[in-house]
Amino acid sequence: MRLSASQVIERPPAEVFRFVATDHFENHPKWDPAVASITKTSPGPIGVGTTARLVRSDRGRRVEGTMEITEYQPVSRFTEVSRFGPFTLHARATLAPVAPASTSLELVIDTRARGAIRLLLPLLRGTFRKTMARSLRVIKEQVEATASPTT
Repeated sequence: MRLSASQVIERPPAEVFRFVATDHFENHPKWDPAVASITKTSPGPIGVGTTARLVRSDRGRRVEGTMEITEYQPVSRFTEVSRFGPFTLHARATLAPVAPASTSLELVIDTRARGAIRLLLPLLRGTFRKTMARSLRVIKEQVEATASPTT
């Protein structure tokens, strides 16, 4: 199941990318309330191949999984893959300037599952849409609340 949503953020792409991608492990729990923590498990700076342990709360249950950065193009694109047992989530953030100090941020998720859980994915479409809309709203609020270094 694939879903997408976008939001214009009144900050330059570099600032939005820093919040969404460069500081992803620190900031993802701020915009996704189901994420309890993300702990980096590989050495070096964040980039393609960086891995992490991800802890989520799923209907009151603690669920642990893994995350790997599969695409990291500063200022324009960031992709990560999260795995929880039979469930896989590919999430991509694409950034594009729309004005000198504004950025269009598009989030695309592609979810897949094996076994019986795959039958539930279509039923979760509405929940995923709401979560994406909330995430974009929180990202916009958080990034715009931060003073731009150029101001």
